[in-house]
This record gives sequence, C-alpha cells and structure tokens, in this order.
Amino acid sequence: MKIDWKTLFGSAKPSVRKFRAYVNQCAPEERNKVCKRLFAAAFSEWPGLSADHRHFLINLIKSERQAFVDFLRTETVWGGLLYEADEEALLMLLKFVNVWLHLFKNPKTSYTKISFALLLSFSINLSVKSLSDKIRYAWPDTFDFCEWMEQSNGMGN
Repeated sequence: MKIDWKTLFGSAKPSVRKFRAYVNQCAPEERNKVCKRLFAAAFSEWPGLSADHRHFLINLIKSERQAFVDFLRTETVWGGLLYEADEEALLMLLKFVNVWLHLFKNPKTSYTKISFALLLSFSINLSVKSLSDKIRYAWPDTFDFCEWMEQSNGMGN
C-alpha cells in the first residue's frame, strides 16, 4: 500500500516532528499502522522516493529503533534470517563488542546504535535499550581473553 504523503505532511517537507504531531492525533492502533506502513514503504517505495522522503524515513527509523526491529522481526521475512547463537556465545560477543568499542572509541560511539545493528543481525531476545545496557556492562576478564586466544589457536598447540 502506497503512502499518502499529502495526508501526513500536506505540501510541507516531511519530518519526524511533523509526523509525531500527526500521529499524536490518532488512536494508538492507527499510530502503529501508520508506522508499519512507513517502515514497509522504506523498502517497497525507496527507489521512487525523493531525497526529503528518504531522509525522513531514515530519521524515523533512527528515532523508532525498537519499533523498527519489532516490525522487521515479526512482519517480514527478516525475522527468519537472523543468526541463531547460544547464550554463552552471545555473551562472549557482547564482551568483545564492548572491548572493541573502547579500543576505537570516538565521540560518535553509541551503545544504542551498536545494539540496533546487532538486533538486525542476531536472534537476541532483548530490547534495543536492554541490549545496549548489557553491552555497556559486559566486560571480559582474564579468563575470557585466554579463552579467545585458545579458541583462535593463538596459544598452545
């Protein structure tokens, strides 16, 4: 279903602020439907969208990361394509990501952005916020480093 951009924004340039003003007048079910339609449009209508509409959709997805992850996982084939890993492997990954973030820390480093990216790739049953917190506090100990080295054949044998 194509998006009726005129209903959402009239002739104005689309923005998340204007979108929120529109959906705040809607019933909660309608808000969810409009959001899902926009997420779907980000895929199905992308080639035909103007730069302003593309910019709006990118900003909407960034501001509604959890809703977007939920949409992809439950409303599209994406949910069936996520990498499945056991809990121990995922915990080790989170510790490694935390180390990596600290090694290459810059002002744009964001646990939220990293957790969003991980949730688009891995079957992790946490919210963007919870995963972000989990990464922030997942710090490897000496035994973890030894295990990494042993598993990568960096020590022994």
